[in-house]
Amino acid sequence: MKRIGLTQRSHAVQGYAERRDMLDQRWAALIERLGGCPLPLSNSVGDVDAYLDALNLDALILTGGNDLSMLPDAADVAPERDRFEAEAYRHFLQRGKPVLGVCRGAQMINHLAGGRLVRVSGHVGTRHDLVWADASPAYWERPAEVNSYHGWAIPADGLASGMEALAWARDGTVEAFRAPQARIDAIVWHPERETELGPATLVFLSAALGLTSSR
Repeated sequence: MKRIGLTQRSHAVQGYAERRDMLDQRWAALIERLGGCPLPLSNSVGDVDAYLDALNLDALILTGGNDLSMLPDAADVAPERDRFEAEAYRHFLQRGKPVLGVCRGAQMINHLAGGRLVRVSGHVGTRHDLVWADASPAYWERPAEVNSYHGWAIPADGLASGMEALAWARDGTVEAFRAPQARIDAIVWHPERETELGPATLVFLSAALGLTSSR
């Protein structure tokens, strides 16, 4: 069973003087459904390389939640998470292991690769359709409609160099991209929040995480 690391949102708990790492329980159910072993990752470890080497993970998911702390007027920020994810992304990139970015995770990948983000409205707690590129890799699903829970987005001219845009919202912001020269895929919607997932979604996630050889 392949070991899938999942980053977590950081949250200050009122009344307990605690800052906790938190992960939607639906992620564990989804990874198990794909045949993987879900392993939530701590944002507060000091030596990220040693930590990840000890866990011997096969793939990494940068999940949603928290604004990137370097953005202007960002809310609900978690600098410790930004640090951990930056080092974890570099760790996996150097080792040629799969990385999947989801929502904030896609934003983080774009930021780390030199792209930029803009604030948007009308993208939180809704659904919208997608415009797909004429061609995309065979393992990529092409959903006509997706959920949306983000206040920041990647403008069409803000996608990092070396990344290939695969889908856009109707306002032109990038909703899906990949790195053709690396094992990096990114989507702005949340598959774990869908009540039903079709076979194409499961094929895509399995391939993106290296659980199958379809990529």
